[in-house]
Amino acid sequence: MSIGKELKVILDRVSRKETPDKAKREKVLKIAEKLKHKVEVEALNRGVKVKVSLEGSVAKDTWLRDEVDIDIFMLIPETVERKVLETVYMDVARSSLKEYGWIERYAEHPYVEAIVEDGIKVNIVPCYEVKPPNWKSATDRTPYHTQYIKRKLKENQKTEVRILKRFMKGVEVYGADIKTGGFSGYLTELLILYYGSFLETLKAASKWKIGEIIDVEGYYKNNLEEAKKLFDETHLILIDPVDKHRNVAAAVRLEKFNVFRSASKFFLEKPSLNFFYPPQTIPLKPEKMEKILDEYPSDLMFLSFRDVKAVPDVLWGQMYKTQKAIKNFLEKFDFKVLRSECWSDEVKHNLIIFELENLNLKNIKKHFGPPISSSEEKKFIQKYIQNPQTISGPYIKNGRWVVLVKRKHVNAKILLEKKLKSEDFGRTIGVGSKISEALKKEFKIYVGKEIMGFYRQNSSFAVFLTKFLRGKPSWLEQFNSN
Repeated sequence: MSIGKELKVILDRVSRKETPDKAKREKVLKIAEKLKHKVEVEALNRGVKVKVSLEGSVAKDTWLRDEVDIDIFMLIPETVERKVLETVYMDVARSSLKEYGWIERYAEHPYVEAIVEDGIKVNIVPCYEVKPPNWKSATDRTPYHTQYIKRKLKENQKTEVRILKRFMKGVEVYGADIKTGGFSGYLTELLILYYGSFLETLKAASKWKIGEIIDVEGYYKNNLEEAKKLFDETHLILIDPVDKHRNVAAAVRLEKFNVFRSASKFFLEKPSLNFFYPPQTIPLKPEKMEKILDEYPSDLMFLSFRDVKAVPDVLWGQMYKTQKAIKNFLEKFDFKVLRSECWSDEVKHNLIIFELENLNLKNIKKHFGPPISSSEEKKFIQKYIQNPQTISGPYIKNGRWVVLVKRKHVNAKILLEKKLKSEDFGRTIGVGSKISEALKKEFKIYVGKEIMGFYRQNSSFAVFLTKFLRGKPSWLEQFNSN
């Protein structure tokens, strides 16, 4: 397709910046081979049978020059029990990375991650060596994904994948981990395969509808209804070419799907490098932040807790579960939650922020009773006619009995504090089990500028709160009317 000069300059610049040169490729492949050998030696020394292979973006040559993830897979005989995979084989993975200081992550089963030479990230992942469709774990498909992309993706399309990945990173929708809930590397590669290029992908995405179906291999070309039934109530469906019963886009949350749709539309309308490389957020100076919080028109409430005993992927799942549970709990008592977000350093400190329309409610509430002549009419009147909580009523309005009553709870902080200090530490309202355990030890609820002590101590949180208050994505800045 013919593109404008300005757009071509932007895409050429991204391509040059993100495509590794020969020296960088050789260096990364050398490190990958070294790590692969470490795993092989460690397995041999322990008498463990395994095939070791390089997978992922490095194997497919679709990685970004300055953001390298090396994926080393241990292919395990399918007769090995899952418990052995999670103990013996994970010990091999840990020992292979002991000199770097590994952390354990979790998908369907655990794997090991470390930062090695020059800030390069490496994952060592166990999977079963099986033939389709006899999958025993979610990661068993990965070697087949690698083979498929290497076979199908044209050389010039690798550049298109890199541009798409950089765009998705810039608009914050890249990454299928639980924290992000966005687009995986494999998904971006399949989008380029299907649509042909970065720009064609964006043109299509800008017009996607909820329930969009992409079937690269045409498994359901004559029966899209079957696909819709199989992947019921899914906003984006991309049929896995190596497994027609799997949706590659299953991890994409609706919010990220919508952000990508909108960002694609706005980029095509007004291209800018800001979509790929947004300006770094500079946290507001403490004095400025304190003034803003002091004058902020809504009420910000922060639930702070520490030391959740969970690997990062499990932690984020627990955070989102708890965030939703508390939001529902607060709204049950008429505290309107305008926005809510989670923040964590994934090591020690965790916060969930709730932006409330009002922290304090008036001590009066309209409570609707049954219609007149209802079988419940007399019971309602008896309950409220002499009730000390009744301020006014019962009276009839629009065919129903109504009373004005005092509220049980008028302060959101006191309400939440009481619930989280109760015997079950929030479990009955849906707080995640591992977070509930952390709440038993200690938690704090801050309101407004009470958070400033932590803001001053933690630069990562300061960036988060600055972005939260700003609200809008950075790529929208260029659409200011002036």
